Amino acid sequence: MTRWSGFRRLWMAGSLALALVAPAAQAQTPAAWDQKAVAALATKLATALKDLHVTVKKNPDKPAGSPGRRAQYQAREDVKLLVGTSQRLASQLHSGEDLDATLPTWKRLQSTLRDAQENGKRGQIPAPTLEKVVSVQALMDQIAPYYAEAMAGSPAGGATP
Repeated sequence: MTRWSGFRRLWMAGSLALALVAPAAQAQTPAAWDQKAVAALATKLATALKDLHVTVKKNPDKPAGSPGRRAQYQAREDVKLLVGTSQRLASQLHSGEDLDATLPTWKRLQSTLRDAQENGKRGQIPAPTLEKVVSVQALMDQIAPYYAEAMAGSPAGGATP
């Protein structure tokens, strides 16, 4: 197996995984608000995103002028924004802010994640990074039902203004 075919398979697996996990949150059935459960999940999400951030930063830099270099730096910035937003959500929930108070932060987190997924399609995603991306998406999918009803009633189907 050539080096190129290994990268190609990894890229195809990464693209497939992103395509599979992205629509999952849209099919969530609403769940009754549970402050403690959502706060605990948000804390796990913030931790998972910090772990992803460390992994993304450890990926070797692409050579200057290579097609993946900009995508790599965009991925680092996207994950950095996700970390900050997830920490804010966890903090809000732990301080007692309810669904209405945390909904804008949740929307921002979803919007930033969608942007990161789109940007991620432009570059090669190493297997360890991909595993962490799937883990983050699984946590997002666990939180989504708590916000589903509020998102359904939002303008433009929950899009961030």
